[in-house]
Amino acid sequence: FLVHEKQVDISKLLCKHNRPQCLEFFNTAGTIHDYVVAVLCGLTRPLMSAQNAASWGYFNTRCGTWNLKILRDSGFPTCLLPTIAKSGAIAGKTVHEWYGVPEGTEVGVALGDFQCSVYSCMTEKTDAVLNISTSAQLSFAQAPDFLPPARPNPTASVAYFPYFDGKYLAVAAALNGGNVLASFVGMLKQWTQELGQEIPQSTIYSQSIHAALNVARTDLVVKATIFGERHSPDQLASVTNISPSNLSLGHVTRALCRGIAENLNSMLPCQWLIESGVQRIIGSGSALTRNEVLQQEVEKVFTLPIVYGKTVDSAVGVAMVMLDRR
Repeated sequence: FLVHEKQVDISKLLCKHNRPQCLEFFNTAGTIHDYVVAVLCGLTRPLMSAQNAASWGYFNTRCGTWNLKILRDSGFPTCLLPTIAKSGAIAGKTVHEWYGVPEGTEVGVALGDFQCSVYSCMTEKTDAVLNISTSAQLSFAQAPDFLPPARPNPTASVAYFPYFDGKYLAVAAALNGGNVLASFVGMLKQWTQELGQEIPQSTIYSQSIHAALNVARTDLVVKATIFGERHSPDQLASVTNISPSNLSLGHVTRALCRGIAENLNSMLPCQWLIESGVQRIIGSGSALTRNEVLQQEVEKVFTLPIVYGKTVDSAVGVAMVMLDRR
């Protein structure tokens, strides 16, 4: 069903206008995990969940269809687009034994990584999930009757992702998270090297956290958006209110952690969570769970109860999704 047994990501289809001959070798498109599902089930054409289709763009999440008119008017080869399936639906059954998985085993349609990660730890409908790893995401499930704007606003700090059972996730996906702290530690390491010293990054990180724990609060203000944000790419970092009394390592580290928390709050305010019925926040991600100072600053900014320790794992989430729908 696929020439050369390949599928082509929609981003590659942009070459339609520049190198149309490259599309002659393909008769369908999908993500790599759609391809795996198609092979396991012996499908002649791949099925794609609404979650993955939304990530491609030109997909109407309200009615669950591709924006065919827009695509056709631009000369896009819509014949390549996969068939849409409901998120959580069964795509088919395995047509042969596969690494111990017996023939005839049901296979679900491939799902979104982020949605499954949230599903793995959002145990209550009134939970919000805050994950701070390299980047950061704060999300919560919208009411069942919620519909996103008909036209997405590229300057909005919150996006709406298709979730399960017709619901949406409100998501503030920040580009600035643990990578900000990593850049800070890298800067300190470079400075110490230039001063003729060699200190491991792990030591710099742990000592920075230790120093900040000895500073209860600081009036130093760090806008921690060194990587910009999707809705405001030109919004870079800054440091203000500098004085001789707040230049210690502890002050700077605490101000940096507060800046990360305040950036998330500026994208999806705590008051919005409260007004939406959120009753607690599930905190996860290595940058958050291993940094007591960042936890303290997050708790100051987000006044809802915060629970740590739940593992966010998309592989666990997708298993939970399919089991809950049996």
